Amino acid sequence: MPITQKDIKLLWGRSGNRCAICKKELTQDKNAVTATFTLGEQAHIIAESEDGPRGKATLTLEERNSYHNLILLCPSHHVEIDSNVEDWTIEKIYNQKSKHELWVTETLNQTTDNAKLAQQISFSSMIDSAVTLCELENWQNWTSYALAPEPTWDIDRPNNIFKFREKIISMIWTEDCDDLKRAVNTFSILLNTAAQTFMENVDQHKDTYYPHKFHKAYGYNENYDTDLVKYQIWIDKCHNLIKESTKAANWFADEIRKSINPMFFIEKGKFLITMGPFADMSYQTKLLEFTDIEKKDYPEKLNDQQFYK
Repeated sequence: MPITQKDIKLLWGRSGNRCAICKKELTQDKNAVTATFTLGEQAHIIAESEDGPRGKATLTLEERNSYHNLILLCPSHHVEIDSNVEDWTIEKIYNQKSKHELWVTETLNQTTDNAKLAQQISFSSMIDSAVTLCELENWQNWTSYALAPEPTWDIDRPNNIFKFREKIISMIWTEDCDDLKRAVNTFSILLNTAAQTFMENVDQHKDTYYPHKFHKAYGYNENYDTDLVKYQIWIDKCHNLIKESTKAANWFADEIRKSINPMFFIEKGKFLITMGPFADMSYQTKLLEFTDIEKKDYPEKLNDQQFYK
């Protein structure tokens, strides 16, 4: 189906009749194009067809032609984003659209809902921090090292995750976003716990943390068998916390798509984990998610110290 008039009006209204990249004033009327006004183009973020720019996605034609998948551009910038899809990813374009619409609200609109604007700014900052500090773009890769039989972490990662947890603790929330609040708190708590648990028993070599094998670190150990069991319990605990964090990451992303950004990680999809190598040198890739029943217990469940044992 074609783009509806409702979505066209919504797109042009929220864009302030301006290109989302250069902010040039645009017109919908081909006959009104002058030196002052440029013809605006309703560009698709994910292409209308699968063989178009960024078109590989499981969206229906209706979803592809909806407001959420459109960005208002001048002809020059429409050509630019479609001819350079490596630089202009789905997330980058959607972020550009969000920033432009925020600029329109702040700069052009005469009446501004300051509370809503403040919440938008807070959410945008929170999402950016999650993507950057928790390395969501690289999730499957970095967690595969954390889930290896001898897990490793980059030296900056635990501190970055702690910074994200601090940011979430300090956030101010409104009453109408309880599900998102529970999801992001669960994610930040679990991931920070995973990082802190791993840091309990590590050695550093250059820019990487490795497990400290205390059961055999000092030559002969008369308590070797007991210490080996303790070491393996710690490894299992580290692995389980990464798996739970992955469930929480998928919940968090679902809530972002539901209430803030329908295109959030729509191209890459769900967060996966890869485990291995196992004894037969094989690897396993899994999708882990909380059930709706499990979600009801979070984040309150994390206050129970038994959870960490």
